[in-house]
Amino acid sequence: MKARLPGLNLEDVDVTTLNAWGFRRIRDASVSPRLITTKAAYHFAMLNQLQSVWQRKKHKHIMNAITASRWTKATAPRLLMDMIDAFKSLGFDHKRHKDEGDFLAHWTRLEAQQLQWMMLDQAQQLARFGVLDEKHLSGPNGILDAGKKQMYNRFYRFWCDATEHLDKEATFTLEDQKYHAFQDEQSHVDKGDYLKGVARYEHILVDEFQDVNPLDLALIKAMVERNRAYLTISGDDDQAIFEWRGATPEYIIRPEEFFGYEFRTCLLKTNYRSPANIVTHSQRLIHRNQRRVEKDVKAFSNKQAKIDLKKVSDVTEALSFVSELVEDAIANKDGPSRVALISRKRAQIIPYQVHFASNDVHFSAAEDLQVFLTKAFDQLLDLLEVKSSGVPRTRTVETALKLCDLVKRYPLNKADSEKLRRHFGAERPRTMEAAIESLSRYTGNLRGSAETSTEMAEALRAFLDEDSVSGTLGILASKFEGLQYDLGKAEEDIFYTDPPFLYLAQYASRYGNDFDAFVEDIDKARETLVHIPPFDEEANNDPLSAKPVHLMTALRSKGKEFDIVVLLDVVDGIWPNKNAQTVAQREGERRIFYVAFTRAKERIVILVDGRDRSPYISELALTGDFNE
Repeated sequence: MKARLPGLNLEDVDVTTLNAWGFRRIRDASVSPRLITTKAAYHFAMLNQLQSVWQRKKHKHIMNAITASRWTKATAPRLLMDMIDAFKSLGFDHKRHKDEGDFLAHWTRLEAQQLQWMMLDQAQQLARFGVLDEKHLSGPNGILDAGKKQMYNRFYRFWCDATEHLDKEATFTLEDQKYHAFQDEQSHVDKGDYLKGVARYEHILVDEFQDVNPLDLALIKAMVERNRAYLTISGDDDQAIFEWRGATPEYIIRPEEFFGYEFRTCLLKTNYRSPANIVTHSQRLIHRNQRRVEKDVKAFSNKQAKIDLKKVSDVTEALSFVSELVEDAIANKDGPSRVALISRKRAQIIPYQVHFASNDVHFSAAEDLQVFLTKAFDQLLDLLEVKSSGVPRTRTVETALKLCDLVKRYPLNKADSEKLRRHFGAERPRTMEAAIESLSRYTGNLRGSAETSTEMAEALRAFLDEDSVSGTLGILASKFEGLQYDLGKAEEDIFYTDPPFLYLAQYASRYGNDFDAFVEDIDKARETLVHIPPFDEEANNDPLSAKPVHLMTALRSKGKEFDIVVLLDVVDGIWPNKNAQTVAQREGERRIFYVAFTRAKERIVILVDGRDRSPYISELALTGDFNE
């Protein structure tokens, strides 16, 4: 800004994020505000600071969700805190949306903005802990009216009380930085208390406007109204890929409907980042979306990128090809080229993480993509130890119960677990084989069904009988649902439920039945130093980001660029994700691919295997401009 506007007095310009601007308001209004950001802090806040709230009789469903079992006490507090943040992100206001009518009216507004899926996601989370009845969640037009009323009575009223309680205790989350700033600004607007003189912003410019969620929008509106400022919004609706956190392209496509006044639109039609052929092909792709502003973008440069369509038979061949590509990039005589491996899902990256780490190729990956840091990965290694080292007689029952807790999506509750423990105690199995036979003879209900023990016994038997490392991982991926959630959703979009170890199972085929060698390589991989950048990493601000190899999902690639980009598994069902069913979801998937494809400066490699190719390949219209 200084270079472009040399005559500008920067003291008159406030350059900040909404979060940072909001925190200044909290800091000025509160005595010793406490900002909580970690999972542990979230857990403590719900379990301790909010205990007096959820123990109230009117919030008995929340209390039951937290105290039902050791598992719920360990997992529900943090997830409920996440939901408190999610309701703020969606624009609910505990001071203005006080009764059921206000709650349902705002829900209707969210549906008009095509954000009803996010409310369904919250409802499913609550059903998971028994707060809502699952039968009310799936009607022909979404959540049934009975489900909405349950949401209001069993969670939203608790949400209002919990939000007020944390406010009084000066405890704030990152989302609160915007939430409380909005409430403060709006209260001044409601009273006609407008800013004047040096305290007033005359102009407000919001960049990356396509990424704002309902709370962001409400805060911006309140700021504009209180300052009586001119508003400029800047962004690209074709790069609106953060719908998973409540953002919607509707705001930048039709801003006049949400601000209530006319905008003058200026279309920026020159792309200064990408090579000419990348711009041409990406425009052919994104023009298929109907929910967008039509624009004819041209490249500033005439430079042409190299585009390769590489066919591989399996993940082993893909790893071999990518390893050679990375070696050549690092050995580049003009200096190492920066290479990005971009996937649609986390699970696709796991084999590359293990392969690079175990072969001393240092790479950069965001924390939420680090498979080595997850609880599910620790559980995986524990299970493989069962295969490689066996189970001591004295640990047979405990190991069997531990395995049973991982077969279904959620562990057994305390009552079911104790009943099964008594059954094992009566039969006294001394080997895992005997424990499985004992489990198959159990006639009581587990999780409300007499068939559950049989299903668990079949899963445990398949796990124990499989000889190969690859086959064992495949069984864990397909029959042990409890391993899936931990690698699932943090900082991710709605399509997160694919089993995490299927790709790792393909990679493990090289180990045969040598479990010890596989575990040894995994341990080596865990000890390898990898760089964990912040979400919004910029190469110029972080010298470690100059590492030549970067692993990321497409969502993480936004705003970045690399010399070489490798798009992993560009097949139907992944690009677009198989869970994208509606027109809006499929257009959202196309925007995600558009962002990933346009990260390349010199070369892009599209990896495909024997599965059906992604429809995006034909939509790019690459004929005559790629190597196959």
